[in-house]
Amino acid sequence: MERWIRASSGLPVGLALGAGIWVLSASITGYREPWDSPGMYYAAALLGAGVIGGFLVPGHWAEVAVGVFTGQAVVLLARVLAEPASGGLWPLGILLLGLYSLLALAGAGLGSGLRRAVGGRPG
Repeated sequence: MERWIRASSGLPVGLALGAGIWVLSASITGYREPWDSPGMYYAAALLGAGVIGGFLVPGHWAEVAVGVFTGQAVVLLARVLAEPASGGLWPLGILLLGLYSLLALAGAGLGSGLRRAVGGRPG
C-alpha cells in the first residue's frame, strides 16, 4: 500500500494546485479565467505550481504536471456545466489548457531538480 501511495502522490498535489489557479483567479486578478488576465499571472501561476509540486514530490514531477492540467480542466468543465450557455468553446479551452500546462511540466522538472540539489530525497 505504501508504494501505491508514493507512486500516486504527484497527481493529487497537481490536482490541488491546478484547481487552485482557476478557483483563485477571479479574486486575484478580477478575471474569471486566468488566461484572460493581463500580464504574466497565468504563466507565472502555472510555472509556480509546477515548481511547488516538483519540489514537494520530486520523484513524481511529471505526475504533478498531469495533475495541474487535470485540476484546471475539472474546474473549467464544472463551470461549463454550471452555465452551459457560456461554454461553447470548451473543447478549445481544454486544448489550450494542455498547451499552457507545458509550463507546469517545465516548472515541475525545475522544482524536482531544485529539491534534489538541496539534498532532498525523491518523494
